[in-house]
Amino acid sequence: MPDRRDVLTLGGAATLAALALPPDVRASPADQSLPTLQTRLFNFKDDASAEAVAETISNLRAFNTLSGVDGFLIGRNLIPTPFPTRFEWIYMIQFGVSAGRDSAAYSAFQRAADALSSQCRNEVECDLGARLPAKFGDAPGVGVRHTVMFDFKADASPEARERNVAAIRGMGQLPMVQHYVVEKTTAYGADPTQMEWQVIGDFATVADYHAYSNAPVHLAIRDDFTAHTSRVAFLDVAL
Repeated sequence: MPDRRDVLTLGGAATLAALALPPDVRASPADQSLPTLQTRLFNFKDDASAEAVAETISNLRAFNTLSGVDGFLIGRNLIPTPFPTRFEWIYMIQFGVSAGRDSAAYSAFQRAADALSSQCRNEVECDLGARLPAKFGDAPGVGVRHTVMFDFKADASPEARERNVAAIRGMGQLPMVQHYVVEKTTAYGADPTQMEWQVIGDFATVADYHAYSNAPVHLAIRDDFTAHTSRVAFLDVAL
């Protein structure tokens, strides 16, 4: 099995400078009318006991009922096939517009997230201004959520960045896709764990996800994507 420690250095440095992108690829200014969506992919330390992992996951799940939280998801990688950029665990939490970064709900969860970090051997995250179904587990017709995070190489041209983002967004039009988000993080550069772009794809079944993954339009962009990205991380989770 590939060593997942390679994820954070795959293809280049772990932290990149802010990128100058064309207007239609550049992140929009923070929209105060959109809730904050925070996603973290993480792997526990190799020596973490099953009891410690279970307790940590249970503590995080408690935030599902916290006032100010519009949606919460925590889960383990659904597809066990070894791959060096696939992470094992994910949490995704959406704070309502009224529960911004100065709210008690946000502060409480950040304390829990900081405690989680001390137990992880690697982790990556994205903070987005984006709207997803109010309760992630209640998303109608959705059985699998595929999450990808990536950074472009520092020397990737604006044209290459624009071309790749446009190609990825185009895959959201495939018929097996239920819901699709491609957004740039609002916190890129804040710390080494923050990745630049996040893709969220929802599918009814694992078979639909595999059909998406193996679609010719998907396979056609892989070489160009690989040539211009420095870090990639992903995970598939059951809703």
